[in-house]
Amino acid sequence: MIKELENQIRDLQRELAEIQKDQAVLRLQVCRGDSEIRGKDAKFDELDRRAKEINESLRGITRKRQLLIYQSATKGMESATSGDSS
Repeated sequence: MIKELENQIRDLQRELAEIQKDQAVLRLQVCRGDSEIRGKDAKFDELDRRAKEINESLRGITRKRQLLIYQSATKGMESATSGDSS
């Protein structure tokens, strides 16, 4: 389960990097009029929205991963402690 979460995190990080690259390219594009500026702004808004969604997903998956790691560590400690007292 932890490995699956790590794979999801890695995939989302790659997607976020692609979005950031697209934003950088978009920033460098020259606009020659109001319609092009509006189009560029709309693309920025869409990329920003997607980046925000990805960041929220990353936070949630990372929390879930950390919780699973914590739970498995505490189970391991409990097993080791109960094994020592026998």
